[in-house]
Amino acid sequence: MSSDTPAFHALPEVRAVLRAELGHIAAEAARRPRGRALVLQACAANRAIGLDTRHLQPVRQHVEAARLAGDAACRPEALPWENSAFQMVVVQHAGEALGGDSGLLPELIRVLAPGGVMLWFGLNPYSPWLARLRWAGRSSPARPPRTVAAGMARRQLMAGHLVATRVEWLGPCWRAEAAPEARAITAAAPLRAAYVVSAIRQQSAPIPLRLRTRRAPAAVASPLAMPSRRARA
Repeated sequence: MSSDTPAFHALPEVRAVLRAELGHIAAEAARRPRGRALVLQACAANRAIGLDTRHLQPVRQHVEAARLAGDAACRPEALPWENSAFQMVVVQHAGEALGGDSGLLPELIRVLAPGGVMLWFGLNPYSPWLARLRWAGRSSPARPPRTVAAGMARRQLMAGHLVATRVEWLGPCWRAEAAPEARAITAAAPLRAAYVVSAIRQQSAPIPLRLRTRRAPAAVASPLAMPSRRARA
């Protein structure tokens, strides 16, 4: 992880996009059965943003120097919870802050309960909004991290045996104040600042036993014909 990543995710423009993502978290949490929700955010400053997980008990972590801190301190590739511990897992740009080789995703899939949902939020590398921030911060310590396109994130989740149900686009296309106009233009949706991929872990189903075919009794062969008298002579 780059040392300037926490400063970038703490920018007011980025925090505005993060707040726009909160509605998706609350709506998805309302559809989950009772249990716990694991929420991973990009930096400690993002924990100040209000979070509504409805009836799910939240466990919150954030990225700190290539590790995870917060309610539990651990390495990304060694989460301290048992298998299937959470009904919902929210990755709010923590994957970008850690990088693709952190080993986080297999662990998140392990702790996600069968039938549970994962919300994977990412910055859109094709958005003019992100390009504007890159240009404005070219001489600033708050530079954007390396981003992954929505299609690539979806393929990575599906490679982990999750069912990626949908991709939604969030935030402005250019400036934060242009967000209402951007929402009205459906064709411009893939140019928005961020995306969320929703993926479900399939329920484990019993494997049906293959019934053996009942064998029919074999017909008894007829006795050999008696030799004729001429043959016996």
